[in-house]
Amino acid sequence: MNDKMTQAEQDAVVEFPAVAEDFCRCIDNCSSYERKRLVQDVSVLLARLCEVGARLPWVSPSTEGTDFTNESVAIHASEQFRLSTRLREQLGNLDEYWGDVFDPTQKEEVILCSLSQHIAEIYMDLQDALKLQASGASLEDIYFEWHLAFRSHWARHATSALRVAIFISDRA
Repeated sequence: MNDKMTQAEQDAVVEFPAVAEDFCRCIDNCSSYERKRLVQDVSVLLARLCEVGARLPWVSPSTEGTDFTNESVAIHASEQFRLSTRLREQLGNLDEYWGDVFDPTQKEEVILCSLSQHIAEIYMDLQDALKLQASGASLEDIYFEWHLAFRSHWARHATSALRVAIFISDRA
């Protein structure tokens, strides 16, 4: 499989877990940060995640997709809510902002968004990616899921959060 990947893609699959762990560790410890440092560190980590995520290779999975149980979805949602609440408390009045549209190629009304919600969504996806890697799944399945999750879900959250975090970093 590596012989089909570019050097940039090979580097990305090595770098991604470390950057994901750095981001998750930062969020796990967010309560110990001063707000300004949290926003600055999150900005840097989001930029790193986007950079490495954009280089993740597209590979075909070796197995069929995993079906999620209602129980696992409920646990995931509960954890995400707990995390976004903790982040919202840390961010205070800087959490909500006007922005984001679902399809930037179409004219749409802006909506009220939450930086803490974006960060929690990214965190949960990265935790899933790290758990998949530790599960013993095939490299094809791991790389497929990493690429798919980035392109279809958390890249949008990361780019929105990065834009807002950079904008508010001097106000934090």
